[in-house]
Amino acid sequence: MASDGLDTLREVAVRSSQSGRLRVDLALLSREKQQLLARIGAQVVRLLDEDALEVPENIKQIWQRVKDVDARMNADVGRAHDNAYGAPRGYEPEAGGYGDEEEEDALDDENEVDEHAEMAQEKRR
Repeated sequence: MASDGLDTLREVAVRSSQSGRLRVDLALLSREKQQLLARIGAQVVRLLDEDALEVPENIKQIWQRVKDVDARMNADVGRAHDNAYGAPRGYEPEAGGYGDEEEEDALDDENEVDEHAEMAQEKRR
């Protein structure tokens, strides 16, 4: 009876691993298909840009939309590197470091709190 249970368990494990492997294979094939379609699309766009390909109107509309999206992306690239204050990245006021460093270090030393010392004092109380 125990042997039947082990055989059933082994069969379930084998089927499960085969099913998992199949799902991984399908995901990889799907990804490869998407990459191939993207390559075809890029080639078609290049041919359309060079006026070397005649396509139906619905394809031309998609091509025009691709060009519009690309133009918007190019226009927004610069803004993506700005912070919330409109300045280029690296100049965030909250980052500090733009004043006199010695003065800032002195202020930091004065205001520095030793968390461990505070916890020890609380335990003593």
